[in-house]
Amino acid sequence: MEGRDGRHTRWEEHRGQRRRHILDAALAVVAEAPPGAELTLQDVAERAGLVRTVVQRHFGGRDGLLRAVQADVLETAFGRILGPVDGAATLGDLVSALVGETVAWVRDHPSLHVLVEREVGDGRPSELSLAIAEYAEWLARLNEGIALGFGVELDAHQLARVRLMFAGVIGQVRAVVADWAQHQPQHLSDAEVREVLTDLITAQMSTQAATYGVRLEAGTPLPH
Repeated sequence: MEGRDGRHTRWEEHRGQRRRHILDAALAVVAEAPPGAELTLQDVAERAGLVRTVVQRHFGGRDGLLRAVQADVLETAFGRILGPVDGAATLGDLVSALVGETVAWVRDHPSLHVLVEREVGDGRPSELSLAIAEYAEWLARLNEGIALGFGVELDAHQLARVRLMFAGVIGQVRAVVADWAQHQPQHLSDAEVREVLTDLITAQMSTQAATYGVRLEAGTPLPH
């Protein structure tokens, strides 16, 4: 006879598959709707071929569904954004790759971009704010590795300053890309937006690096 553990494992697999199916249905609903359109349990249930109560049972209501979709979108988006990092030869290449993928993702997914920027309103930190905090930490550690490659080991205070700089850089990128996507895509190409942001960010990183004795410019080869 099949043991309890086996039945439990099969049930968890089924729940995971059903949850993934619902998330995919929600992503399709968002992608096909105008940016900013409301995401409802009913629309997602119909797209998934399920009754509303099944969707509600898996996600605990609209807020839970919205959070889950946001988290799923952000995981995919940051996976794309961080993809080209290993191939960057210079600081300018690195920044341009990160910024370029960010701009391209927003360009290609306007409805998903608006969705992840939306506050859930349940009193908890947004999924985007959580992802940004992780991204700022990742960038700070990346910068720490670059500094170490030049023979400089950052102390806790220096690393805290670097992380704060990157928190500001991320906010700057969000503001610039959101403004461009909403008001200026017909006037500036995504390549021009990438160039503007690359120049701004490399200048900030160069200024920060000078405080701990490293000369870091756009054309500086990255240590490996």
